[in-house]
Amino acid sequence: MHSDHMLVIGAGPVGLAVAKSLKAHGIPYQQIEADSGIGGNWRHGVFDTTHIISSRRTTEYPDFPMPASYPDFPSRYQMLDYLKSYADEFDLQEFVECDTKVSALRPCEDDRWEVELEDGERRIYKGIVACTGHHWDRRWPKYPGEFTGEWIHSKDYKSPKQLRGKRVLVIGGGNSACDIAVDAARAAE
Repeated sequence: MHSDHMLVIGAGPVGLAVAKSLKAHGIPYQQIEADSGIGGNWRHGVFDTTHIISSRRTTEYPDFPMPASYPDFPSRYQMLDYLKSYADEFDLQEFVECDTKVSALRPCEDDRWEVELEDGERRIYKGIVACTGHHWDRRWPKYPGEFTGEWIHSKDYKSPKQLRGKRVLVIGGGNSACDIAVDAARAAE
């Protein structure tokens, strides 16, 4: 069976915008999300104290402004609420199939795509739009020697409570590393 639907993989900020555009242009689609709900990295990939590093005015969707009551740099929870409001405003949530992970994509002879889900189910789609983001794959540095202490990847860091009473070394200089260093300065030994 061949589907005439597009498949949008991911229901984070980009996946929701793609779904809205497909819907607005009358292009049939299905959308799947590996997590239990929409929001992408704002749902599962950032820690409790995270705030967006770009202003709300440069981050908001052009056709759906963030609430004026939001600060210039909204929190994780404000971003998640905003994305839920966006999906509600444009009736996108009913098309999102959550807790559905893709294990393989294969091109078919007729310019369609076979999608294999984690549970073994296979589906055929007219096309694929992958909106999986870049925060799903943990990258670990490699250093000579041996470290026998606890390693926490920023992806697994959720709260300063994880740092209390510990000596902490933050490796990296990106946004997450800097935010965690601030939390460590307040909570760690």
